[in-house]
Amino acid sequence: MSCILDNGISLGCKDSLGGIKEAYIASFNGGEAYTLDADGIITAMTGTEDFFTFEQRNEQGEFVQTGNHSVENGTNFWEQVVSLIFTKNDATDRNTLKVLAQSTLLVIVKDQNDAYWLVGKTNGADLTASSQSAGKAYGDLNGTTISITGKEAEPAFIVSDSAFASLPVT
Repeated sequence: MSCILDNGISLGCKDSLGGIKEAYIASFNGGEAYTLDADGIITAMTGTEDFFTFEQRNEQGEFVQTGNHSVENGTNFWEQVVSLIFTKNDATDRNTLKVLAQSTLLVIVKDQNDAYWLVGKTNGADLTASSQSAGKAYGDLNGTTISITGKEAEPAFIVSDSAFASLPVT
């Protein structure tokens, strides 16, 4: 089948910000269902577990998705990575980190432009790296850094505000 390019990408305005405000993480159960509009934006989500809020300080959290494309094999997939930093080490955070490491996850990232991005839509996502540090100097991070990675056949989908508002978020 031939794929036909039918539009370009305009330069656009200089009115966006980098970084993320929050991540919302739920257990991936494989029974989630999604409704998409004509632009591929998720307008409804059902069958999800409760999402828990993981707040981020400005310029700490990051969401990056990298397209991996093999001309030789004719394959494409996107690796989606959410990196989060939590300040202070305590027993509650330690226990949450342990559960994240043992679970398959579904993640929604709210970026600094108030757009919601879904990570792990079809295959779920996993905690792939974590580090806890007490720091060395007084100004060093005393806290935890984690990376959650998903691999999907398509780039991350945007979740509409109304779809997000209907989700069970704690």
